Amino acid sequence: MIPRFSKRFERDSSGLESLFTLSEKKDAISFAGGYPAEELFPKEELDAAFLKRSELTDNSVYQYSSALGYEPLRAKIRTYAKRNGIDCEIENIMITQGAQQGINFLADLFLDVGDGMAVEAPTYIGALEAFAARSPEFYEIEMQDDGLNLDQLEEVCKHHQLKMLYTVPNFQNPTGICMSLAKRKRLAKMASQYDFLVIEDDPYRELRYEGVGLPSIKAFDMSGNVVTLGSCSKILSPALRTGWLIADETLMNTLKNLRLASDCNPSSVVGQMIDEYLEDNDINEHIEEINDLYRDRRDAMIEGLKRYLPEECDFTEPLGGFFIWLELPEDVVAQEILDNYGDVTFIESSTLFPVSHRRNCMRLNFTGVNDEEIEEGCRRLGDAIKETLYERISVK
Repeated sequence: MIPRFSKRFERDSSGLESLFTLSEKKDAISFAGGYPAEELFPKEELDAAFLKRSELTDNSVYQYSSALGYEPLRAKIRTYAKRNGIDCEIENIMITQGAQQGINFLADLFLDVGDGMAVEAPTYIGALEAFAARSPEFYEIEMQDDGLNLDQLEEVCKHHQLKMLYTVPNFQNPTGICMSLAKRKRLAKMASQYDFLVIEDDPYRELRYEGVGLPSIKAFDMSGNVVTLGSCSKILSPALRTGWLIADETLMNTLKNLRLASDCNPSSVVGQMIDEYLEDNDINEHIEEINDLYRDRRDAMIEGLKRYLPEECDFTEPLGGFFIWLELPEDVVAQEILDNYGDVTFIESSTLFPVSHRRNCMRLNFTGVNDEEIEEGCRRLGDAIKETLYERISVK
């Protein structure tokens, strides 16, 4: 008999496991996963990049490499970061195995049991699970139309010792809300004033369908209290498992040591493959193609929800990203709809609120489904919600 697991892993189930299970359910239309559209993966170009770089390099491509990752790729990320207002050097950038690894590194580095951890309410389930494994004291900060409620955050800071805050400022997962410029500036200033670390998770930045992009929160960081995470998963392919982390020098030195005790270094093979792809292709043209398709799919879902949902429901109309957030009447439990009407799936909200566990909301993904699936899925969802509301009225 094996010993018992550590207390960090004594939970019965994973919200991420449920997400993938719902996303891959064969007999249903899935609005559950945060999946990009497979038809947009630049397979031919990535295949060509891998073959070309393999032919151009010697055996060293398969050797151990820097804990920070392949330097020419980090140089390209530095150029990209500067466009978003971030003044950094190559040494401030670490290639990670997806942004999720960056979240885990920061949780490992900073969180002890009982430490103050602020999150947007609702927030990304993968980040919540990484933080929850360290048993912090969670503080939910409500979402407003222009991002998290900074007045509420300030009250938390005045009465509690906050160690970290996690935010997705661009087209937030799961609401699709984009943080305003004024709030980005104020949040960077508050982090310095109250001595907490901001984790700025920014995988959806390039997926903007209207309007003009805003500078990173880290662009306004004067004290090293903001760490920015980026990812190739949404603009190239999630299977590459490649993201990046940008932090100031002192923090990066410690992160390197943490990395060496974890997986030593990211894949040099994958790093060089992506670098070659970027050398030979126009990534901006590829992103335009992505945005054209996702814009149409977002519009199709918004129209479908307007057509089929009862008037008691509200939902966001995001300017970019992957998700629409739907709110049901307060006494309706989204999980019951998922259990009773399994022919369309979504992420119910209770796992996205670590304290209040609100149960009357759902996250809907529009990027990984086609127009026909969106139309039929919205019809099924509308019927399920209407029947649920009718049954409640009948019981009363």
